Amino acid sequence: IMSSYFLPGSIFRIRIKAALKRGVKIRVVLAGVSDIKLSKYAERYWYAWMLRNNIEIYEYKKTVLHAKVAVCDDEWATIGSYNVNNLSAYASIELNLDIKSDPFIKVLTTEIEEIIKNDCEQITTENHEKTKNIFWKFTAWVSFTITRLLLFLFTYSQEKKTK
Repeated sequence: IMSSYFLPGSIFRIRIKAALKRGVKIRVVLAGVSDIKLSKYAERYWYAWMLRNNIEIYEYKKTVLHAKVAVCDDEWATIGSYNVNNLSAYASIELNLDIKSDPFIKVLTTEIEEIIKNDCEQITTENHEKTKNIFWKFTAWVSFTITRLLLFLFTYSQEKKTK
């Protein structure tokens, strides 16, 4: 999964955990540099959860990441505007293209592997723990709480408009 704003809701996290129990290897490439700092700090709030669940995390360091792509089992890919957050899921008009084309998926997988190899830093439990202090934890928690509230307000207002 490559996502610029990765704030998975509870249903998405349940599905991730179910996939992990089936033995699925999950890697996420996330923004190391973000144009929305609050969102980045909120996203980092989930790093400990992802690492505890053996999800590999890579931060793209070259520039701001706006990719929204996922590849599954080298047989299916999705590319589009959908971010993994409740705003994309419930309030925004997003469009993704699902692709089942072996040649395309092979090229896409190779490109993602090259990006991981050349332009990303892997976040491990060890280096994540080294960077966390009480200020970092507080900032991540506050950012997550504010972001969650904002996403709720945006999605709640959209839900009210559609009823």
